[in-house]
Amino acid sequence: MHNKSGFSMLELMIVIGIISILSAIITPNLIGWYHHQGLRSAVVELQSDLQLAKMSAVKQNNNCSLIIDTGAGSYNIDCTGKTVSLGTYPGGVVFDSPDGSVTAGVLTFTSRGICTPFGSIHLTNQDNSAYYRTQVFISGGVTTSKWNGAIWE
Repeated sequence: MHNKSGFSMLELMIVIGIISILSAIITPNLIGWYHHQGLRSAVVELQSDLQLAKMSAVKQNNNCSLIIDTGAGSYNIDCTGKTVSLGTYPGGVVFDSPDGSVTAGVLTFTSRGICTPFGSIHLTNQDNSAYYRTQVFISGGVTTSKWNGAIWE
């Protein structure tokens, strides 16, 4: 009697079918997660760059501005020369708001860390699946909140 080792064609086809079904279920979720992570990374870097602009203004004892170009989808910090393009993030991150709020054009920190004028910067991804607002207060404080569909949380 012969001992046959290995898998039958039917067993291989069943395994390939199961893998195909799982891939079809998981792939859309992974793409959505990937786009959201790109947006979240952009928000975290924006918040860090606002703090960098504030600290640079205080350190240099001079004004430092974060200049936003919504058309080009980028911003730069004039006193450090740093420029960030939102197009480098996965998911197509752009300046946009769900409630019609306008993104500030220039936020300037004084040598005392005060922001004039104060305002908000709104970011979303190409799917408009999530919105984030980064607010800068006159005191120089920076906070980030997420749109839940009705209010900012």
